[in-house]
Amino acid sequence: MALTSAVANAAAAVAAAGAGKKAAQVQLQAELNTDEEWNKFMQRDGLLVVDVYTEWCGPCIGMVGNLKKIKVELGGDNLHLAVAKSDTIECLKRFRKRSEPTWMFIAAGQLLNVVFGADAPRLTRTIEQELQNEEKAKKGEIQRPQRAPHELTPPEQEVATAQAKLQEERKKREEAAIEEARLARREARAKRLEKHFDDICPALIMPHAQKSLRKVGDILEQNGVIVADKCPLLLGKDDARRLAVEDPELKLPAALAALAERPALSLLLKKLPETEGSIIEITRRALCGDGSEEGDAPKKTMYEDLRVDGVPGLFVPADRHQRAAALDLLFPKMVGAVVEPPTTAEPPHIAMMFGAWQRRAVLAAAGAPDIAPRVLKYGFFADTDVNAPRLLAKNIEKYDERTEKDYCETIVLMIAVGLPEPELAEPDTELPDGPPAALALLGPLHVSGDSVAGQAECARFFPPGYSEPERKPKCKAKKKKKKRHENKEESAGSTEAPPEPEPAEEAAEAGEGSEENGEERTGDSDSDENNADDAQPVDKATSPPPATPH
Repeated sequence: MALTSAVANAAAAVAAAGAGKKAAQVQLQAELNTDEEWNKFMQRDGLLVVDVYTEWCGPCIGMVGNLKKIKVELGGDNLHLAVAKSDTIECLKRFRKRSEPTWMFIAAGQLLNVVFGADAPRLTRTIEQELQNEEKAKKGEIQRPQRAPHELTPPEQEVATAQAKLQEERKKREEAAIEEARLARREARAKRLEKHFDDICPALIMPHAQKSLRKVGDILEQNGVIVADKCPLLLGKDDARRLAVEDPELKLPAALAALAERPALSLLLKKLPETEGSIIEITRRALCGDGSEEGDAPKKTMYEDLRVDGVPGLFVPADRHQRAAALDLLFPKMVGAVVEPPTTAEPPHIAMMFGAWQRRAVLAAAGAPDIAPRVLKYGFFADTDVNAPRLLAKNIEKYDERTEKDYCETIVLMIAVGLPEPELAEPDTELPDGPPAALALLGPLHVSGDSVAGQAECARFFPPGYSEPERKPKCKAKKKKKKRHENKEESAGSTEAPPEPEPAEEAAEAGEGSEENGEERTGDSDSDENNADDAQPVDKATSPPPATPH
């Protein structure tokens, strides 16, 4: 039986009044988004329970019902609840990178306890215990812990210490891997150049010491080394920093400024045929006094004599690695004429894997100006297997051309987490650390543990030659049809008309002409198009996989 409008309005009014009364009785948690709101909430009397959350991982909604019940049945006015956004509150900055629920228990401005995780029974027991302790503290029976909210609790300190230890071990492992790769590149380059420049050594005279070129040449010639070539060279800021990597004394601001702003003099030294020994050792001994015996060493070497205000006047390679680097830097045209350019260093990187159905959101986030330079490569793979990946497509255009897709297919990105040559970066350059937050918000299926593991994983996903353009298959040339003539003995200069084609040839030519003129075939063409539309498979990689039934 339907209610009349009057009865319906009365019922609605009673329901609204009851809802308003209930809402007033159960004053839910306050929302804290600024330092001002946080400080104001800290002034409340009683036990404060704060659910700390971040921008990319919201508050724990599943615990709201339990907290309501606890507040009404146990806490009353002595229990105050709040949700606080750690991204905008300075006191909570230590929680900004956490993804698990975090609960803080505070009373009288002092941090009593911190609980992690959405464990309802444990949270309930903790609230009951802290309420009892708060009542005892008000009576003077016990003392509250003297700990500010921004300080760590003992369990937090233990976790922080363990994480710091793991972080330090990871950092050392990554630094060792970077140095090992750097030494391998330098050794490979040195071996490559030794085949052509074993009896040659580069050197550099700083701008303030160029007037001493003759003295330098005389000393070298006395030791069986001549100056085969010389040329002024303005290194510029970047190359000056590269040379300073080889000689730490050139890292002085005055030395870097001189090399970047004024021309230096690059020397190409060559060992005379009758001279024995390594040209690097001979040059260093003659100019720097390296390896000289006490009786043979001069009182003051040319290297020390040309130093002014702590800035050295000479650069001479100390080993074969430095010689190779100096040859590439000071004589690039000479080296490039016989040897390919040196390989560029790859930055430390990790692999991030997402479901292929997220591809447009992932690539949109990866295309942001602050993230795009860090995306080195990407591709689509058949599943989540990290150890034996199966490539499907190297870009989204090729992947979208696939007619059949599946939920298990993935997109993998190679993300830089550092600089390829950090020693060449500006002092104030911020080094990228860890995966970009915008990509982490999308919920990756897999992220490499560190750059060492990331390098091994990316080597499987993106092997050498992955970025090289694919070669398109050459189209086979169509063979021209030869016409048969009735009279095969006709001469090339005959003026007679060509023979008429045979009926079969006429039909073929007519068919070709009809196709060229755009004549459409009748019959099954329409039905074929309809069948093709009906046979299109469902794109399973455009939406999340179906939920698993419980």
